[in-house]
Amino acid sequence: MDTRSLDIRWIRPRFSKTVHHYRNGEDLYSEQLREYVGRTELVRDGLSSGRLDLRISGLRPSDDGQYVCTVTDGASYGEATVKLEVAATGSVPQLSLEAYEDGGIRVVCRSAGWYPQPEVLWKDPDGEHLPSVSQRHSSDVRGLFDIEDVIVVTDGNRLGNWSCVVRNSRLNQEQETSLHISAPFFHNARPWMVGVGVLLVLSVVFLGLGAYLWRRKVLQSRELALDADVARPELFGDSPRPAAGIRRNLHVSVSFSITKLTSEWWDQATLSVSPWGSYIVLPCHLSPSMEARSLDIRWIRPRFSKTVHHYRNGEDLYREQMEEYVGRTELVRDGLSSGRLDLRISGLRPSDDGQYVCTVTNGASYGEATVDLEVAATGSVPQLSLEAYEDGGIRVVCRSAGWYPQPEVLWKDPDGQRLPSVSQGHFWDSMGLFDIEGVIVVSNGNRHGKWSCVVRNSRLNQQQETSLHISGALSSFDLGFPVQVVFLGLGAYLWRRKVLQSRELDVVTLDPNSAHS
Repeated sequence: MDTRSLDIRWIRPRFSKTVHHYRNGEDLYSEQLREYVGRTELVRDGLSSGRLDLRISGLRPSDDGQYVCTVTDGASYGEATVKLEVAATGSVPQLSLEAYEDGGIRVVCRSAGWYPQPEVLWKDPDGEHLPSVSQRHSSDVRGLFDIEDVIVVTDGNRLGNWSCVVRNSRLNQEQETSLHISAPFFHNARPWMVGVGVLLVLSVVFLGLGAYLWRRKVLQSRELALDADVARPELFGDSPRPAAGIRRNLHVSVSFSITKLTSEWWDQATLSVSPWGSYIVLPCHLSPSMEARSLDIRWIRPRFSKTVHHYRNGEDLYREQMEEYVGRTELVRDGLSSGRLDLRISGLRPSDDGQYVCTVTNGASYGEATVDLEVAATGSVPQLSLEAYEDGGIRVVCRSAGWYPQPEVLWKDPDGQRLPSVSQGHFWDSMGLFDIEGVIVVSNGNRHGKWSCVVRNSRLNQQQETSLHISGALSSFDLGFPVQVVFLGLGAYLWRRKVLQSRELDVVTLDPNSAHS
């Protein structure tokens, strides 16, 4: 029925207030809830057919809930209830290494902009779910949820990724960030391991020192032995003359080596590609327009001088077609009558990138046109890996897969300034997509704050970014320091011993008047 003359009111039963009021062809705003001012509209197109639809723009979390549509026509009244569920998927989680705790590393996962309150899951390298140590959520000024979830990672011998997954069950969507932490970072979480390391150093040093002193004593006892046929014991005495020809050979060799065992890590990322994997229509048309169904049309790759697709007199010919394009090409027949010679290529892949030539032959007449096809793919969200302590800092590696063409890798420090990579590598997978790896060393002095790895596809002007917050508390205990202290002490001891011996040790000589000839 025609409802343009009715009294139509949309209300929020929870508040018993009006969202939108319409009567006799006119919108009435005097009773409207302030939160909906300027955001509601009754869809007029459907009124003549009995549709009373309400359009709400600029959806926000507070719009979530139940609405009642009421209709009044004189003494007649009717209503219907509609439930609106608002949902929002938040940011990619950011991981933060906060401190050493309970024999492990305290890792915090933060994400913002969710509605309703999301679920947070942690996964270990085997993909098993882990319980949170603590969880906290808060609402921002827009009513969206910010979450913070904590675990303590204690098992440094399990190579792989520790992942934080934030999930919106209403939308069945999730955001995930992974982090790889190598075994050396767990050593500092266990003080007894540091103590054992220092004890090993001291043991090696003192064993070497003991061996040296024992050998020195043996050599001295040999050098001071008397021939019983030449001298009598009672003739021993001090001599003020320095000894000549006595060799002193001081040699200390203490070897200390710390061997770090690492395993090659890699994780196969899930590809996120666009428009790689989809289809493209390469345009080509005759000017002036003319019927093209009876012509000889050939699409070729000039780089290879080979045929991509061949059409002649209403028939597709595949005998000369490049193997890479078998089953993936189609001349768009709908446009042939108007002179359009478009070619559809499905299942786009990196090898399709480049130049194509559309050729047309009609008896002695010939024409051609060139088309450039640029294939592009945006890869996975980067994964960060803490590999080792290096050059007084932490070696952080950023890995991402599934890009085309080769992407640019940028690092940003806590101040947002760009950083140069220490090293960078790229590889091709079996599909011709790029996997990249970039490395920086985060120095101890500048460690606190958020460090970001950005991988960018300049062709699509798209990028993927992952951030990691490293707390200043996550510092390394440098075994080199106690080693240096031990060797400095050893050097001082040996120097002092040598000085004392040079003062007190007089070499015994024989009195020629007292010895037997």
